[in-house]
Parts: sequence; C-alpha cells; structure tokens
Amino acid sequence: MKKIFLLICFMICFSTVANALVVTYPSSQNVVVDESSIFFLGKIDRMEKVYINDKLVIPSKSRAFSYFTTLKDGENIFAITKKDIWGNVETLQYKIIKDTSKKAKFVNEFVEAPSKYYVTTKNDVVLRNTPIDAGMNRLGYLPKDTKLVVDGVQNQFSRIYLAKDLYGWVKTSDVSVLPIIKEKTLSDNDEQVENEEPEFVYTPNTILNSGKDKDNPEIYRIQVTNNTPYSLVSDGNKVTLSVYNLSRIGEIATKDFQMGKFGRYSLSMKDGVIDFILKPSPITKSNYSNKNVKVVIDAGHGGNEIGAVGCLGHKEKNINIEIAHKLKRLLEFHNFEVYMTREKDEFVSLQNRVDFAKSKDALIFISIHLNAVPISSNPALNTGTIVFYFNPVAKSLASELANEISKEIGTQNNGASQASFAVIRPTEYIGVLVELAYLCNPKDAPIYKSKFFAHRSAQGIYKGLVNYIQKTL
Repeated sequence: MKKIFLLICFMICFSTVANALVVTYPSSQNVVVDESSIFFLGKIDRMEKVYINDKLVIPSKSRAFSYFTTLKDGENIFAITKKDIWGNVETLQYKIIKDTSKKAKFVNEFVEAPSKYYVTTKNDVVLRNTPIDAGMNRLGYLPKDTKLVVDGVQNQFSRIYLAKDLYGWVKTSDVSVLPIIKEKTLSDNDEQVENEEPEFVYTPNTILNSGKDKDNPEIYRIQVTNNTPYSLVSDGNKVTLSVYNLSRIGEIATKDFQMGKFGRYSLSMKDGVIDFILKPSPITKSNYSNKNVKVVIDAGHGGNEIGAVGCLGHKEKNINIEIAHKLKRLLEFHNFEVYMTREKDEFVSLQNRVDFAKSKDALIFISIHLNAVPISSNPALNTGTIVFYFNPVAKSLASELANEISKEIGTQNNGASQASFAVIRPTEYIGVLVELAYLCNPKDAPIYKSKFFAHRSAQGIYKGLVNYIQKTL
C-alpha cells in the first residue's frame, strides 16, 4: 500500500510540473524566408517525445534538439507535437512561407560606359577591389568630394579606374556624376550655342609635398591637389600606401611603412592632405609590464539586441556579459589596464564600441560572442570555437586564443579565420572576435550551460593573450 501511494505521489508530482512544448527558434509561428531551408531549435523533457510532421526528433543528452529541413516554394506547414508518458498531447503549428521574389537578383555582368568624373557624396565611402558588399575586399575609405574616374557599372557598384588593368569599386549610391561645363560658341547668326559634349579629359592631381611632419614626426604626410583614391594594404609586417591618378591618369605613388611588433596605424584624408600615423608599441621585451597593456573587452550585443538564442533558451547577450566581467577581473588581477564597452545589459552601437576602444588607445580589443548559423545551414553540423580577425597583425592573437579557449572549455578547435566584422576592422588596435561555442548546436549545449563555462572561457582568453604577448615580444 505504501509503494502504491509513493508511486501515485511520484506521478502527480511529475504531471504537475510538466513543461509546455519549448521551441526557441523560429521565434514566431508565422515566418517568411527567402532561403530554401530552415531549422527548428528547442528542448525536450525526459518524460516526453517530440515529433515534427510525424517524424520523431532525437534530442542530445542535454535534451536540446535541432531539426533541419528543406522548404518548397510558397507555404510550408510544420506540426510540432509533444506527447508525454501520461498521454497528454500538445501541438504547435508553424507556417513557413518561402518567398524569393524580393531577394536581390544580381546579374554578374560589367556594363562599360564612357569615362566620366564622379565625386563621393559622403565621408567614409568604402573603396573595394571587387564589386561585392562583403568580405575581405576593402582598400580604403574615401572622404566626401573625392574625385573618381568611373568607366562602368556592375550590379550596385561603379568601377573606378586606378591604373592600367587596376580598378576599384564603390557603391553607385555613394557617388554622383561631376557635370561637364559645355563650351559655348557663336553661331553664324551671332547666337550662343552649346558645343557637343566634349570628350573626357583627365585633370592632373599633383603631389605638392610629402614627408614626415616637422611638428609631429609620427605623421607621414602627403599633400595632393585634391582628394584622390588611395589604398592601404598590410601583410602584418608592413603597410603599403598607394595613391592613384596623380600627374597623369594611371600614375601611382607608393610608400611602404614597416610596422614592427604590435603594429597599429591610422590614415585620414581631408582636402587633399593624407596623414598616415604609425603608432609606437607601448611595450618592448626590455621594459615589459602588464600595466602597459590596455585591453578593451567587448561583450557582444546587449539591451534589445539579444544575439543568438540557444536550444535551451539561453540568450547570447547574457552569457557574453558574464564572461566579460570574469575576464575583466582576471586581467585586472594580473595588472592589465582593462576597459569594457558595456558593463550591463544595454545596447551599444558598433560604431560606439569602436570609438570607445580608440578613445582608450587600446592595444588589444577582444569581442566576446557565441556562434549561430544562417537558416540555410544545419546547426548540428557546426560546432566548436573559432576566433576571427580582420587585420593580418591580429592573426597570431586569434590563433593563440582559439588554442587555449578550446582546451579550457573542451570544444573543437576551429582555429583563426579572417572575416570583416565592424568592431575588428580598425587598424588603431589589434582586434579579434571570439565565437566560443555554437548556441544552436545541441552537442555544444552542455558546454555553455555549465556553471563553470564563463570562468573557463575567461581563463582560456587570458592564457591565449599571455601566450600571444610573450611570443610577439
């Protein structure tokens, strides 16, 4: 009798705490997408089974699940059904509409046009070496009223003539044609008439002077007649500045700058004056001290920008800030000078994060994140730790961090990879973006849900940073 009573109590206890069906992604039951696939994320209680369109979903040991599926054109209906051991059934219906009609369709074809002068219509117009609005193709940032020779278009980009067989690309929306003033002559009856539009004539852009600034020797200054296109390319050891279209069309002036260890630099152009500043290293092997190393920790996302959401419902922004605080305390314990772009749950724009790091004259910038995948990828096939860098000088830091983090938290080491994220593009600091684990992969869930995850992540970042400094000195 006592055993029966205990069994009844056990069943009542578990039936009263039975959880509702939890699907953490998609966040809405009515979704319109322009891809050919989608995935579902969520968690499954030990006392229940979940089916998606009658197909049993197998969770990981942490009870997290992901389900990846292809989509047909138009409406796709998914019934997600939970059945528990007491016979209770709950079903959620998701309507996913695949609509590619609004997806940008580009014809990858160059349309040549007669050469004309254009000018940039705003500051920081990105000059690229390919007509693609992404990736590792940035050459420089042009100020407003930079004069450009445009000879054609491709998709949403205008092609810029730089030299023989050398071209750059800017967004067509960022430039406007420079009107050509047509000459007027007198006709036979003494009336003024406009001539036919003249052929394109190149106007020379002359270097007036160049060299180190006498008041500030850290500045190397090139003064030209007007703003002109330039590129700034680094291989991690030196920076090559190229200035285009000078005394004659296609002429290039180049200058190499040796970066040294912990190389950082900046460049600005205004009214034809190009200032290149190679920043001195704050640390050397002979006088090294952690106190001279300024580190900015960037906890990704925050406020109404949640970031990724994991299978078990964890919000990326919360994990990021927890790790950031532990890393700050650890670095300060070892006498590093440390700053944070955010110290609480608040939204901080990407530009403000960059500006903050520059204002602190940071040597190192570490942005902390957890990874996710686009809906076109299968979450179950993506796992591990990866550290991104943009500037070649940061590659070795990214590698050391990936090595030590993966050891500490037990993830697959995916190494260092170059990528164009806004917070790590600046050359004024050595910046990396850390993706510790995949929130969307059920197999990574036990790692990031561990109560030791933040501590171990901070330890891995600290060890990687120390290794990088010691090997670079």
